[in-house]
Amino acid sequence: MRMDIEISQLRRFLAIVECGTFVDAAAMLNISQQGLSSSIAKMEELAGVRVFDRTRGGRLTLTVFGRLLLTRGRAQLVMADRMMSELRLLRDARGGSVTVGISETMTGRHVATAIRRYHRQQPDVQIRLLEGYTGVMIERMLAGEVDFVVGSPTADPERGGELGFRHLFEIRDVLAVRPAHPLSGRRQLRLEELCDYTWMVPAFRGDVYEAIQLAYMRAKLPGPRHIIRSDAVVVGTWLCLDDDYIITVSPDMIGAMVELGGLTVLDLEDTTIVRHACAITRVDVKLSGSASRLLEEIVFEAERSHGTMAG
Repeated sequence: MRMDIEISQLRRFLAIVECGTFVDAAAMLNISQQGLSSSIAKMEELAGVRVFDRTRGGRLTLTVFGRLLLTRGRAQLVMADRMMSELRLLRDARGGSVTVGISETMTGRHVATAIRRYHRQQPDVQIRLLEGYTGVMIERMLAGEVDFVVGSPTADPERGGELGFRHLFEIRDVLAVRPAHPLSGRRQLRLEELCDYTWMVPAFRGDVYEAIQLAYMRAKLPGPRHIIRSDAVVVGTWLCLDDDYIITVSPDMIGAMVELGGLTVLDLEDTTIVRHACAITRVDVKLSGSASRLLEEIVFEAERSHGTMAG
């Protein structure tokens, strides 16, 4: 007896078993009842057996051959689906797309270096980079808009079980000013010397503002007199370039401006906070091959740049 049953025929057979009738199965599969009946008839002809007993009223029961086919067929479909999934992962490693959410902790050159190296290796993969606060990027990842996030860990306990975190490094915020600022180049600055200048601090994150106030309280000094709270990084940078403002920010966010000489970092750490950089993924979703490879490139470069690699 020659057996040559196609995967499509197995799927149609299982649909009939699930639905109970040819009519309902055809509607679920979006094919005609005649086409479904013809497909099952060909399968039975190939196998040389009948898999269904038709009774009055259109009711179907499985024959002994049908029961065997049901058991074995399900296993075959699982294997076929797994094989197709593996083929898609291999295909996506060479093509497809990757969307990365990048927060203020991970906007430095090491991320750009990793992406540039990955793009040279996988030029056919479409890369999308979204930038924003970690909490916003995580929400977009949970909504399926982002493959993974590189940023700071979330403090939301309700989301903890849905997320996987991989620690990369720690980095301290800096205070930066334009080179022509009166405090530029000064060493061992004191808090009272910064009181009269306008500070630029993040609007969304309250921990930075609180750190500034706490530092001044510990020093028994009044806090800065003028503060602008803004998440508009480009506008904030222009304000600091054009006036004697002080911006408190992750060094990664202004690394290019410091390297090009547009901004300089003040010699004071009292008011700044430590950020913890990590890679964040969904525990219930397996990354595609292309996304997984890009994530590993970013992790490698971040750890190499900050000296946290083991061995």
